[in-house]
Amino acid sequence: MPPARHELVYSLLTIVFVLLVGIAGLLWVAYNRHQHLADQTLELRHSLDEQSSQIINLKERLEHCDSTEVRVLADPSWAAKNTTNGW
Repeated sequence: MPPARHELVYSLLTIVFVLLVGIAGLLWVAYNRHQHLADQTLELRHSLDEQSSQIINLKERLEHCDSTEVRVLADPSWAAKNTTNGW
């Protein structure tokens, strides 16, 4: 082969190698982004589960508090005790 063809082949091989390294770099960046997004998704789901649990707990406490207030207001003995103490 003439020397010009050798230079052309080496140049093409160098270009192909650089492109492969570039593609590998892009794939690595895409993989890291995917892992980061997957981690963020799991963290968000965990946070939402915690908040959902807290909401359910607060609703139960509120229902308990409301039912206690209804019982206290409906109990006539409380009013009688307050008037007989003379405070």
